[in-house]
This record gives sequence, structure tokens and C-alpha cells, in this order.
Amino acid sequence: MKNRICVLGGMNMDITGAPHASLCPGDSNPGTVRMTPGGVGRNIAENLARMGFQVELMAPLGNDGFASLLRQACMQDGIGLSLAPSLPMASSVYLCLMDGRGDMYAAVNDMALCESLSVGQLPLDALPAFHGVVLDANLPGPVLEAAARQAAGPLIADPVSAQKAERLLPLLPQLAAIKPNRMEAARLTGESDPAKAAAALCQMGVQRAFVSAGASGLYYCGQGQAGMLPSRALTLCNATGAGDSATAAIARFACRVAALTLQSPRAVSPQLTPSLLQA
Repeated sequence: MKNRICVLGGMNMDITGAPHASLCPGDSNPGTVRMTPGGVGRNIAENLARMGFQVELMAPLGNDGFASLLRQACMQDGIGLSLAPSLPMASSVYLCLMDGRGDMYAAVNDMALCESLSVGQLPLDALPAFHGVVLDANLPGPVLEAAARQAAGPLIADPVSAQKAERLLPLLPQLAAIKPNRMEAARLTGESDPAKAAAALCQMGVQRAFVSAGASGLYYCGQGQAGMLPSRALTLCNATGAGDSATAAIARFACRVAALTLQSPRAVSPQLTPSLLQA
């Protein structure tokens, strides 16, 4: 029987504009515009499904056309939505403009659907049946805290952003692992150095901390071990979703999976399979 994982977080439609050449602000830039399923929680769920886990995504769905497309994509990617509530609101949308080199220039996220969520709208009593639970801080603090109280298996968290990271502060002693980037870790600990931030997170109660330092790699700390997982040399295609893949692979595969995602035009690489992770 496959291990069952529940991911609580955001799911949205990603709309990405990428210019063919260097971005010229204030002008209309020839390029490509793509619409793909996204959201931190959903990206983590797809990565886990591609690794061979049985995954349920507990994320709010809107009542518009985007919601129908997101449902269809989850079905195709092996992500269960039996625990996902439908709310009478527009779907969450992430609008991103790339800089011509494959990195983000600017973005706008409309996450009102997630922000409106209350504890009573989620079937949190289903969580004890899962082998592990992943939290993404797109959800309101009270929802995250209620979910943490219900979870029986290991609890892993992704802070999502520096501002939303603070929602995880009350949960740190309950976390088996956390994967912040440098800015998120600094907001949680006050430490700007990734290695010091990872150590501080463990001192604050987290069992294992993995702090992303971009091209430098991933600093880890926990249970008597500390060090750095170096990033691999690669050609950047799309940075969107790389951190989400690292959260899904929050062990020794973290940097390897993130590197694979960076070389894919999608937020989740189709090349991610259980056999790849076993190699």
C-alpha cells in the first residue's frame, strides 16, 4: 500500500508571460503567455504524486472556469481532491512576468480564496489517517494551527513567502521539517545567514530545517547533523516551482529535484518519477 500524504495549501491558475528577449519595462514585449495549474500546495502535491505517493490535496476551489480546469489537471496528475472544499468565489490566480532569462521580474497573486478559508470549511478530522501532512502558509494561521493539532504523521511546512512565514511561528515545535528560503528563514529567526538560520530553526523546535540559499545550495540542520547540499550546475529555464519541488523532496533528494524543475518550462517537471529518485 502506498504511503498516503495530505497537502493543505493553495491551488491557483498560473498565468506566465515570458518575453523572447530582455524585458523592456513600459512597453509591449513580444513573447509567450502560458496558463498552467499552480500554487505552492498543488505543486508540492504533484511532485509527491510523481514520486509514487498517494496524495490528497486539501485546497479551496472556486466556482468558475479556472476551477474546472484545475480539477481536470489534478485528476490527470494523480492528485485526489475528495477533501477539497468548493467555495462561491473566484479561483486564486498567480500572474507572473519573466525577465527574459527565465527568472521572475514581477508577479501579482490574487489569493483571496485562500485567505477567506475558515477552520470549519475543511474536513480536518480526516488528517489522522494520513502517513504525513504538508502545510503551505497560503492558508490562514488558525487553519494551519487546527490542522497541526489533527495531524498524526510527520508535519512538514513551506513558508511560501517572508510575510506569510510568520503564520508558522506557533507551529515550529510541532514540525518534522521546514523548507524556507533565505528571506523566509530570516523573518522566522532574525538570522540573515542561511546556516545560522537553519540552526536557529532547530533551536526553536523544528526537527529538521532546510534553508534554500539559491545557487549556493541548501543548508540543513537537525538531529545532530548539519551541512550544505550544493546546487547542481544547470541551465535556468523557469524558476517557478523549484522551491515547491524541494519541499516535496525534503530529504537528500531536495536539491536534485529542484534542479530538475529549474530546467523544465513547467512548475513541476514531467521527468520526475520514482525511478529517478532511486537512481
